[in-house]
This record gives sequence, C-alpha cells and structure tokens, in this order.
Amino acid sequence: MRTTILDKFDKAILFEYIWKLISFFYAIMIILSVLVGIITLIYILDGMKDKEISQNGLIKVWTFIVGYLILRNLIKPFFMKKMNKN
Repeated sequence: MRTTILDKFDKAILFEYIWKLISFFYAIMIILSVLVGIITLIYILDGMKDKEISQNGLIKVWTFIVGYLILRNLIKPFFMKKMNKN
C-alpha cells in the first residue's frame, strides 16, 4: 500500500483554508471598492480640493479590484469541487 503525504481528507481541508483566505481578501476588496468608488465619485464631481489623486492611479486601483473579484468568481467552482461541496 502506497502512502501519500496528503490523503483526500487533508487535501479537502487544505483547499478549504485556501478558499477562506481568498474569501477574506474578497471581503476586503468589496470594502475597498466602496471606498474607492466614493473617492472616484467625489473626484468626478469636482468636490475634492486635493488634486494629489491621479486618474491613472484610480484606473489602476479599479482594474486590480475588478480583476480580483472576477478571478475569485471564476475559481470558485474549482475550490467547491475540491472541497466536495457541490
């Protein structure tokens, strides 16, 4: 009988912890998207007196946040299958 380092149960637990870490960052990204959305709205409406915020910076932040949210939703079925939670 061959022994493996991680059996099926251990792999399911490992994937569950990884998924919880991904979900933690997902919650942080949702909070950040609200904050960046408020800053963007104030910037667009010319209500911001501080001109240190650049449009390129806002575009990069929005791209990162949206990219993470899309990536998380794309890999969700893979992790659900690995954790046996179909």
